[in-house]
Amino acid sequence: QPRCWAGGECGHGGDQSLRTGFCAPPAVAPLPPAAVVRQAGASVPIGGRLRFYVVGSSNAAWQNWPDQLHAMLRRLGYDVTLPRTEIPGEATGPVGRLTPKCADAPAYDGLDTPRVGMQGWSSWGFAYDSTADCDADGFRTIAGWRVSCTNGWACNERFRGDVPLVPASAIARGVRGADVVVLANFVNDGRTAQYTPRPCFGQGSVPSIMDTTNITAVSLRRTIRAIHAEDPGVVVLVLARYAGVREVLYVNEGGVPQADAINAAVRDQLADEPNTHFVDVRFPVETSMFQTLNYGHANCRGDKVIASSVVGAMFQHKVLERGMAFGDSERCLGNSDCASLGPACCQRSALCHIDFRGACAPYGPGRQ
Repeated sequence: QPRCWAGGECGHGGDQSLRTGFCAPPAVAPLPPAAVVRQAGASVPIGGRLRFYVVGSSNAAWQNWPDQLHAMLRRLGYDVTLPRTEIPGEATGPVGRLTPKCADAPAYDGLDTPRVGMQGWSSWGFAYDSTADCDADGFRTIAGWRVSCTNGWACNERFRGDVPLVPASAIARGVRGADVVVLANFVNDGRTAQYTPRPCFGQGSVPSIMDTTNITAVSLRRTIRAIHAEDPGVVVLVLARYAGVREVLYVNEGGVPQADAINAAVRDQLADEPNTHFVDVRFPVETSMFQTLNYGHANCRGDKVIASSVVGAMFQHKVLERGMAFGDSERCLGNSDCASLGPACCQRSALCHIDFRGACAPYGPGRQ
């Protein structure tokens, strides 16, 4: 690498995210041998062409994890090929790129990572092809509950965005031929019952937060089955929701049991869906994991945990021949002693990462 990297002569105080031009890191910095694992029988060989797609809510619009996932897979040696689709609302990066600037941003800032990220939407906004089944008041019945057919936060058209609906059939056609589709679109389902019950569920009985898991399961199942009707070979990964925020930056420990219960209920109801797997995500507590730019959304550290969890699931479920080595979560996830960590523990840690030189280096929340 250029000598200026070793000498720290470029950028601002050694902040790699601000280094540009000749002193930028290589486009793809391979992981050291001790940081990777291999297996036989995977569908995508080392160096093979790999395609993934993310269908999410604001976590795919205001966070970096889909882009970090793209960079991680390239770093593992895959030919990541992500064509544009005709799925309504598709974007190739975060909205306006207004996300935290992470230490490894040079590895993905120049990449196009097509995804759908609909701010404030719930899972049912991606599960239907039309509003033909909606009644005169604009509600349909899902899992025995009246649910608003208006997408957007608070089921309010003002917060919907330019696209009124993302049809399940359009998603299915768009992702045909993909190796993996990540569904990260149910994080708001329970929150609608908690914060905006009347606009989203009408004037009669409203579901509890746990009741919404039945609505979530029906909606996700519709989307998954549409995808598999078009291409049964697509591996669908359903991303868990993480606990909410405390004091802007930290995980709300009091909300962890509820998040766990929601995830377990959704996971159990999808357990029989073919070629479908649940991806658990857990953040360390007592360390900054959330943004100041977009309240309640993960910062660089949280996004690293999400992206690496998806890579781990892709390896576990035999998509990848080569994957990332991960240490034990209990010992590594919140460990900040980066200089003393081996590669596997470094990659598990939310506070460390393997930099372009192959060293375990601190990983901050990102410049915001």
